[in-house]
Parts: sequence; C-alpha cells; structure tokens
Amino acid sequence: MATASALLGCGAAPHTRAAGAVSSFSVRPVAWNPAAVPVGKVTAVADVGGIVAVFGDSGATVLSSGAVVASDRSVTSWVDAQAIRGADGAPRWIVGVDGNGHLHYLRGMSSFDDVSSRYGLDGRRVLGVAMLDPTHVGFLLDQEIAVADGHHVTRYGGPALVRLLGGGGYGAGIGTGSVTLFDAKMTARTFLLPGITGAAVGPDGRLFATTPRALYASTEHGDLALVYDAGGETLHGLVASGDHVWFADGTELGVVDGERVAETSGARVAPDARLASSPSGDVWVLSSGMLQRFARAEPEVALGVTWSATLAPIFARSCSSCHLPGGVSGVDLSTAEGWQSERGAIHSRVVASKTMPPEGHPLLEADRAAIQAWTEHPALN
Repeated sequence: MATASALLGCGAAPHTRAAGAVSSFSVRPVAWNPAAVPVGKVTAVADVGGIVAVFGDSGATVLSSGAVVASDRSVTSWVDAQAIRGADGAPRWIVGVDGNGHLHYLRGMSSFDDVSSRYGLDGRRVLGVAMLDPTHVGFLLDQEIAVADGHHVTRYGGPALVRLLGGGGYGAGIGTGSVTLFDAKMTARTFLLPGITGAAVGPDGRLFATTPRALYASTEHGDLALVYDAGGETLHGLVASGDHVWFADGTELGVVDGERVAETSGARVAPDARLASSPSGDVWVLSSGMLQRFARAEPEVALGVTWSATLAPIFARSCSSCHLPGGVSGVDLSTAEGWQSERGAIHSRVVASKTMPPEGHPLLEADRAAIQAWTEHPALN
C-alpha cells in the first residue's frame, strides 16, 4: 500500500491559490438541448459524438445533434451511465445502470435493452461500469470486479468498493479511506487516503483523487502527491473527460494541466454538483436534477472575442492612423494576435509610462483603463 505523500499541513501552502499555484481559464456553455425539451430530473448522462443519452426519473431521452430522437420510459430508476465497448465488438455502446443493478444498452437510437447477460452478469447486481482501455470494460459487483475483453469475462474478488472509474489502461476503485488502481489483469496497487471522495484516471493512466479539501495525483515514485489545496472543504467533483481532468471547487470548475491547476472565475456551478465525462473533453455538470455541459474556451477564440468587443473600437479611434498593416509605425496592431504579441510593450508604453499614443493622438482615460485591464488579464499570461 502507498500513502498520500503530502498530506495537508504546513507543507500545503505552495499548492494554494494564495501562493500563486492556480492560474485562470475560461469555459463556455454547450447547448446540448437547444429546444429545452423536458427530460425530467436527470441522474446520469453519457454521450458518443453527437449522440447524447440523458437518464432520469422520466426515463431515458436520446438526442442527436441537439434534437430529441427518442424517449424510453420503461426504466425510471437510473443511477449511472457510461460509453463502453460493446458486447458485439462495437467501439462504443451507450449503457445505463438502473436501480436494480441491470445494464441496459441503447439500441438503434430508439430504446434500451437489458444486456447484463451478454456480459456474463445475469443475476448479478451491477454497481458501476467503466472503460479501462479500448478493449476492456470493468464492472463493479458486490465485492467483485468483472473484466470483459470482448471474448471472456473474468471475475476478481476484492475489497468492498463504492465506485469504479477507468481510463488510460487502468481502473480505479474507491473504498473507505483508500483507492485501488488496477490494470486489466488485476495487478493492483492501493493508496491510503483518509476522507477520499473522488477519483479519476487520466488518459495516460495517471491516478487523481480528492478529499473535500485537497486534490492529489500519482507520481513516478508510486505515491500520491498533493497538487492543490482548496483551503477549505469545497471540492465536490472529479472526472477524467477526453484529454482533460476536471474538478469542481465551490462554484468554480478547475482543470489539471500536468503539474498545474487552473480554475474558472464566475462559472457559478452548484456547490454540490457532480461531474460526468464526455469523450469530447467537455464536462457534464449535474445538480438537483439539472444538467449543464461546459467546454474549455479556446484561448485563441476567447482572445479574439475579447479584443473585438473591448479594444477594436479603441484601435479604430486612436491607433489605426499609425498601426494598420504597412502603417508608419511599422507595428501592425489591427488584430487581436498583433495586440497579444505586443502586449508587454503596450502595457509599458500606454499604461505605465503613458508615452503612447504620441502627442496629437488623444486617448480617453476610460480607453486607457480598458487597455490596462486587457493587458493585465491573467488568462492572457
């Protein structure tokens, strides 16, 4: 067994927002149900490309490219949903787990069939399901894990687990005060983490785990190291989604990029929200039966939108006479990219020393303040 190598205490300070360990990033909402078709109180969601299946107390609703194409009301006790390798060898099936532990497959984008027996699970209560790698699927049973490889299903005994996650060639089972990482052959390693609330396996097989206050990640030395100290018991979600590892901190969303953590400012997610994954890299946010979807805002897109809304009018009024392409200054500032490449110089000369614009080219103080806010915005660093 391994233990988290940097538990909270005097060594936590370098991993806090106050210490500068957290940068900023932006998200944008994704309109997964643009017509706002009622889907009931949502308990689970899974998607494959443009196909989304939403599970809740009114049944399962299937959407294709944002349009509802089917509703199946035969089951209303859904507790989990995932996209897994199909029992017929298909790369992805959308499946849901109902309150009785039965596994159901979305057939023909129209209805859900009980397929527990096709995975050799007939008569066993399924508590969770996860993809381990492109060919292996793990099923959490009562004190067992079953692994299906498309031809055989192998069951392994183990400790009582409450949740099963997977990815990057591994599965992770959460127990009481511990998380166990295992591969398809059930070679396992257990990490002790008192108060553990969540776990995720990144696309490279790296293990992540949370307590209400802290986020940890596995290291090359085989232990869990502290990545982020929230400073309070505010962490309430963790999921690997595509190439991203997302978490929820209070009303904000966060991502882990290598050894760095970034968080939103103003995402306003519910402080008790659960997160679910998407192969797109987006994150699903579930709270009180409501469902939202967010995507990372691409820096280039966010840069262009911000520049067009705030600085393009200032450029037209005060800068265009000298800074158009081929202009007398020799510096093209007619685009967001041009301003970004010269951001340091702009801040120095327009904001700090106020030597630009030159005499004869007045600049409103409100415009100068807008330029200062743009050049000092942390998301542009």
